[in-house]
Amino acid sequence: MQVESIETSSVLTKVIVEQKTTVADLLGKLNISSGKYLAVLVDGKKADLNQDIYEGQKVIILPMIAGG
Repeated sequence: MQVESIETSSVLTKVIVEQKTTVADLLGKLNISSGKYLAVLVDGKKADLNQDIYEGQKVIILPMIAGG
């Protein structure tokens, strides 16, 4: 997988990839450890690390949330 471009703001990071990839590949390219996150959603549905990502899909990475 090759990342074509990354646009970052305080709320959203837009990543464009040239071909399909997996959630794990994307997290690796973004230097994100999969153990640090509660959930990864692809098009609004919980995804595992082996799920393929295709052009036009929206991936949301939710950080750990703690509270009492």
